[in-house]
Amino acid sequence: MYDPEVSAQNRSSPPPETRLQVPGGAAEPLDGLRRRRRELDAWLSLRGLTHTLSLAAYLTHRRVRRLIEEVPPGRVLDAGSGRGPHRQALERRGCDVLAIDIEDRGGSADLLGDLQAMPEVASGSVDGVVCTQVLEHLPRPWDAVSEIARVLRPGGWLILSAPHLSPIHEAPRDYYRYTGFALRRLLADRGLDVRSVEAAGGLIAFLAHGGSAAWLSLGGGLPLLRRTAWALNYLLAVRLLAPLDHWFGLRSVYPANYVVLAVKEPAAGAAR
Repeated sequence: MYDPEVSAQNRSSPPPETRLQVPGGAAEPLDGLRRRRRELDAWLSLRGLTHTLSLAAYLTHRRVRRLIEEVPPGRVLDAGSGRGPHRQALERRGCDVLAIDIEDRGGSADLLGDLQAMPEVASGSVDGVVCTQVLEHLPRPWDAVSEIARVLRPGGWLILSAPHLSPIHEAPRDYYRYTGFALRRLLADRGLDVRSVEAAGGLIAFLAHGGSAAWLSLGGGLPLLRRTAWALNYLLAVRLLAPLDHWFGLRSVYPANYVVLAVKEPAAGAAR
């Protein structure tokens, strides 16, 4: 359940922010690129196009959406919600969505909090959890998975995605990359029964991601060119590359991201 006193404490005591030290005068152009990228992300989010940033993002989003269509509706925690790219899809499925994140990006978060400790959310209070591209940014991801397992009711589901191949992003809060084996162990050790682990994108998707991000942050960062830059990127670097990545991306060896479906096991001795 939501605890307004705990939430108020979290809002008034945000985590200290650190910045990587960049030598010389390099910080100014990097700050400019970061600003353009934030503006681009906001533009894409407003139009429901966040998943079209790159081929890797597109394939991961598509797999997550397919799983959302398969799981039963209910009360769902969007853990590390960002700008809320899955909220509308969940609500169309009849889900009651509660979004939590460490900061509120574009007004999408219902709660401000740390996934590694979520006293705002009661144990066994949600039917499902969506957590996409978040674990790499947490210094203690095992604590976050333990918290997800805690707030899930027995039989509740988790849809999770995490990167295997990814450039450094959101520095300095970029800590981990994951194999499918690591994700299985991380979840199983906390009482979550892993039903599927699927690679989303391969080597071509990973290599194309950097090009798409650079192109859209530069050309797409200029308001007058943004729509044209986005359309060219979506056509050439997303839709046309998707079949090539499917056949030649070597996903079994070079997966860009993984998407996982897991279910919380009932307590020992509980009626099934």
